[in-house]
Amino acid sequence: MIVSVAACPQPPLLLPELATGAAADLAPVRAACASAVRELVRQPVEQVLVVGAGARADSWGPNDHGSFARYGRELPVDFGGDRSGRTFGDLSLLVAARLLADVPVPRLAVTVPATASTDECLATGRRIAADSGNRPIGLLVMGDAAARRALAEPGAVDAEADEFDAAVREAFAAGDPAALRALDPDRARALSAVGRAPWQVLAGALAEQRWAARLHYAGAPAEVTYLVATWRPR
Repeated sequence: MIVSVAACPQPPLLLPELATGAAADLAPVRAACASAVRELVRQPVEQVLVVGAGARADSWGPNDHGSFARYGRELPVDFGGDRSGRTFGDLSLLVAARLLADVPVPRLAVTVPATASTDECLATGRRIAADSGNRPIGLLVMGDAAARRALAEPGAVDAEADEFDAAVREAFAAGDPAALRALDPDRARALSAVGRAPWQVLAGALAEQRWAARLHYAGAPAEVTYLVATWRPR
């Protein structure tokens, strides 16, 4: 039973150790993510499940681990186990593991390819909901909105990216899984919006339930749109 949801972006610059000169620019995003994670576990949960885009569809356990070495610092992260498991390198899992470092409940993760179809994502979400049974589970869903604007001149207007980002922002602000289901995978791919697949997994997991939403942050401080939100059942 999904009892709480948090959606966070996945820039490595969320880590102050990696942000250096950009630390101040990302400070509001960092604070919003910390607030969202606190909200995620405010209602008691038995487990937090991370959903993120990855190189392949896979499941990850508490003993799996990773490092930010490819992003400039040897910063190890894990899901609370003894690091005896497999190594993950997907940015969604690396950032999520860091955000959840102080969460005192078991943590697991699921990755889906960013290219997964809507039907594949929804089916993954339905399996997550079915597997949760009656246990109270919190979902931390990782992903960025449009990144295509980062390829243009800083601050350049991109009407297509703005329209896509506005639809996602409104979906999260309204607690509307149906609006996430309606996102176009081809359009998301063209905009490098890697959050689309995890967001549609979320939509599959939540079915038609109504949600009370709080949008903690929406902005593009690094020419990529970052959204932070939390949902709770009405």
